[in-house]
Amino acid sequence: MAERPFGQYLLTPDGEQWFPFFHLLYYGLVKIAGEQYSILVLINCLGTGVNAFLLYSFCRRHWEPGLALTLSLLYAMSAAHHAIAWNAFYFGYLLSLGFFLGALLITDRYLHAPSGGKLWGIGVCAALSILSHNYPLLGLLALPLYILIIGDRVSWRAFWAVAGVVGLVCVLFAVGYFRFAGLNAAASRNFQVFSGLPGPAYLLHLLCGALVSPFLYLFWGHYHFPIPAYIAGVGLLTACLAAIWFWGERADKRLALWALLANFLPFFLVSLTRYQRSVSQAFVARYDIFTLIGALLLVGTAWRLLAVRMPSRRWAQVLAGVILAVMVGGQLRSLPIWSAQYLEMSRLARKCYVELNRGTSVSQPLTAEEYGKFCPDAHPSITPGQARAIRRLLGGVPDNS
Repeated sequence: MAERPFGQYLLTPDGEQWFPFFHLLYYGLVKIAGEQYSILVLINCLGTGVNAFLLYSFCRRHWEPGLALTLSLLYAMSAAHHAIAWNAFYFGYLLSLGFFLGALLITDRYLHAPSGGKLWGIGVCAALSILSHNYPLLGLLALPLYILIIGDRVSWRAFWAVAGVVGLVCVLFAVGYFRFAGLNAAASRNFQVFSGLPGPAYLLHLLCGALVSPFLYLFWGHYHFPIPAYIAGVGLLTACLAAIWFWGERADKRLALWALLANFLPFFLVSLTRYQRSVSQAFVARYDIFTLIGALLLVGTAWRLLAVRMPSRRWAQVLAGVILAVMVGGQLRSLPIWSAQYLEMSRLARKCYVELNRGTSVSQPLTAEEYGKFCPDAHPSITPGQARAIRRLLGGVPDNS
């Protein structure tokens, strides 16, 4: 923002990502909030709430209100969001997910009552989703697949209409990406992404990110998971898939299949640009705000099948209470780990900013020694020009502010 003219900032990629719509909104938010970081944190919290409501609205299309409300509340209070809320820049993930869920809700309505207006709505929401963040790029294919998989009878006309809209959005995005970002940006975080075919490490990253990670986050809130979280998460995943496979009717299996595809599709690209760095990248919370939705759809489907087979309603209520208590208890126990980590990062950053601003006129050029004070290990991507911009922002600010 500080080094480039507004138009250039808007269209410049961020690493391998190109999301001008997010840049547009984020520019405005930073201008409004200034140094009041709490405003940005509040907006992230509200964004999480909006997405939880959209998830509730989608679940209500398939299940009764009680189950839909329980799952959406579990999503809203998931400790994975703790990492998202405290990073103002992660508003792009929340924005992207919100528009994707909007496109999904309109797709569900289009399945039952097709119209040109709904197609426009799907296209606009899909475009804004990937222009807010590129994570769900291949995930947009889940929209026409929803028509193909969920419908009682396959409406090929509706399928091809939604597929055409999604395809057009992807083509327009590709044109913009290669015009303003290009292949150099695509390889900026993974230099060997085009050097050969991915191997087993890619498949491991794909499986962990799309399927294992969200079930672990149901029981814990930090990606350095303890062994009990692995046992509980993998156990719940296995139980859900087994229940749906053996007890599920056709509609249940269709919804489960679609939920799995919705989780896997984005990771075909995400894993390609991350698997060579570390498999732990598959477990970071910013991806799981998307994949938690697919995991909760599997949990909800399996629970409906199990609840009707319990000896009584009271047995079902007790079992549900125990499962929820274990989930919520584990996530609450993990919250101090997140808080301690971000408080320490904030302390170091504040120390850097104060040192950068101490005893130096804002009008003077930034020396190499002064730049070296700005925590180069903590901020390796900060350039001298950006450090000068930060010093200008901090000019006249007391050390203890």
